[in-house]
Amino acid sequence: MSLLYWSMLAACTVGPGTVVTCARSGVEYQLHLAWSLIFASILAYTLQEGGARLTLVSGKTLGQCLQKKFGITSSLGAPRACWAFSFAVYIGNLLYQCNNFAGGIDAVFAIPGMENLNPDGVRVAGCFIYGALVLAILYMDKVDVIGIGLGVVMMAMIGLFLAAATTVGFSGSDLLLGFIPTVPHMSSLPHAAAPCEMILSLVGTTAIGFNIFLGGSMAVGKELNACRRGIAFSTVSTLIVSLLIMVVGSSSARRVPDLGSFNIGLLADSIQEYFGKPGTFAFALGFIAAALSSMLTVVIGSALCAEGLIVTERQDPHTGKKAKLPRRGFWSIAFSMVAIAMMTIVLNAPRPSVILVAQLFNGILLPFYSLALLLCITDPQFMSSSPPKRWSILALVASVTVTLILAWRVILEHGAILLSVIIGVNLHEDRQLLLFIAAVLGLLSMVAFWTFARCGQKDIFAHDFSSDEGSSVSGTISGTSIGNATESEGEGKMLREKHVDQC
Repeated sequence: MSLLYWSMLAACTVGPGTVVTCARSGVEYQLHLAWSLIFASILAYTLQEGGARLTLVSGKTLGQCLQKKFGITSSLGAPRACWAFSFAVYIGNLLYQCNNFAGGIDAVFAIPGMENLNPDGVRVAGCFIYGALVLAILYMDKVDVIGIGLGVVMMAMIGLFLAAATTVGFSGSDLLLGFIPTVPHMSSLPHAAAPCEMILSLVGTTAIGFNIFLGGSMAVGKELNACRRGIAFSTVSTLIVSLLIMVVGSSSARRVPDLGSFNIGLLADSIQEYFGKPGTFAFALGFIAAALSSMLTVVIGSALCAEGLIVTERQDPHTGKKAKLPRRGFWSIAFSMVAIAMMTIVLNAPRPSVILVAQLFNGILLPFYSLALLLCITDPQFMSSSPPKRWSILALVASVTVTLILAWRVILEHGAILLSVIIGVNLHEDRQLLLFIAAVLGLLSMVAFWTFARCGQKDIFAHDFSSDEGSSVSGTISGTSIGNATESEGEGKMLREKHVDQC
């Protein structure tokens, strides 16, 4: 039951975007990009474990730690940086919600017999049914129970795709070669995604940034070792099902002559060929469950993020409890996300493009989540009682650097025309030069961030040590730790002045 509880992270990760993106990667690039799923899984575990550790040790969520680092403003309450970060998260999750509704409609069309109905009617009715279900479940506050049920369905999906991959067949040597990091040439299929766009999409759909907030919330009241086991189980489950989907997509594409542009129906047809209509129905049911779980957790993740980032830490004068996100704020987030996503798909926006744009945007946003976590988890005022190991910090720094390089690679590729005019080189075709520039910019971005985090902003380290109320997992932070409330104001001032002088 404990593992099923944590499988909610996997259930919200393996949404329709994962199914479509992994299948599309297998169709367009075979198994050459399997390595990106390994990297994304390592990054996902590192981020989620770091978020859980930060919450358990400091007694604060990531958003609350960011508030404390940047300082409360008198006009807006929360720091301006936190407001900006919260808005960016909302936009990213809104795109995820459009992605979920797009994949959810594809899942409905995967049900045997749906092709005989009016597609426009099915699309519109499906959107309204999904929207009503999401709002009803949120209103009844039964997300935990539903999440465990959807986790069970996701485990069943792993069994289905394992059977499909075994039946369809695949090359073990090709899979092993796919674990070697390479960037293949552009696919010859019509409307194929660029290799770096596909890599960033795979990373963005596997290492979901707002899972840091969701994982931190789920860790409250738990032990760190139990959290690690649960997060590891969730991450490995996500990796297995993602690899299996990629394998099935790759094998299905090889068996279809004159393959055109990617279509999720190829996956359903392949399953039906070997398992008949019952297998296709099971696939569609799992696909629908994945879409519904992601629709729920996107809203919850946005609300948790907003609560941590913009709701200042104060106690309710009536109940004595910490202030929560107002009910009106929660339902504003829920209604706006559901309504905009519904209208996007009702107006028949191209669903594969919606999914790709959502994954790309969140893949570019992922380094900001990672940098925010790195900023807080290396701060002694939050982690002095149980600082992270040096190897975990190095792993996080390396992972964030790679995400920065991938993000810069996509940004440069889309700005290649402008750069070509400036430097006189056709960067769109010179893939090696473009990757080299992205690597340099990624490394410089990490160096700049690290300099900023350690010395660049006086306000980041100029904390009021006399009012810090952070606590460790057991509430026993040492009296000599930087964040302890027993530091006198004069000692805090001396420490601040000494640190600024050192910088």
